Amino acid sequence: MLKAVIAALLTVFLALPALAQQQMGPQMMGNQPMGSQMMNRQTPGPIPNLVGAWEAGDFQLHHKTHGFIKAEGNTAKLVVTAQEGRVFHGTVEWGGKNAGKDSFSGVIDKDNTTFYLAGHTEGLRLGKMEGPDAFTFYYLVPGGVSPRAGYVEYKRAK
Repeated sequence: MLKAVIAALLTVFLALPALAQQQMGPQMMGNQPMGSQMMNRQTPGPIPNLVGAWEAGDFQLHHKTHGFIKAEGNTAKLVVTAQEGRVFHGTVEWGGKNAGKDSFSGVIDKDNTTFYLAGHTEGLRLGKMEGPDAFTFYYLVPGGVSPRAGYVEYKRAK
């Protein structure tokens, strides 16, 4: 069941841009046919290099047991230990009321901005690059002993 929930959430996340485009209608999309608009889009830059240590800044979440939680500052650390092309892996460690550690496998989308992390023991994280040294990820941990959802802002450790 957990796999089905994660698959459904990922499907919705991936469909959001297309749904927004449908809602905007032709007045927002110009008079060009859809195919020619796709050809006019800029090609994304190089695949980002995520290898290294990243420190968490602000975060906010809702936890089934602890309710709403938010904090500022260095509350977690994420380390990407290796990357081959778009695929990478590493560990993430966090403190607070629900402290923990997980290893993960991830992949960078072809847009070179969006990425996806699958926790090896729990959760799914959907991220967006905000330049070469910053990203925000949104995490979903449905069911199990510690269900929660939230976001964390990360910056590359200096």
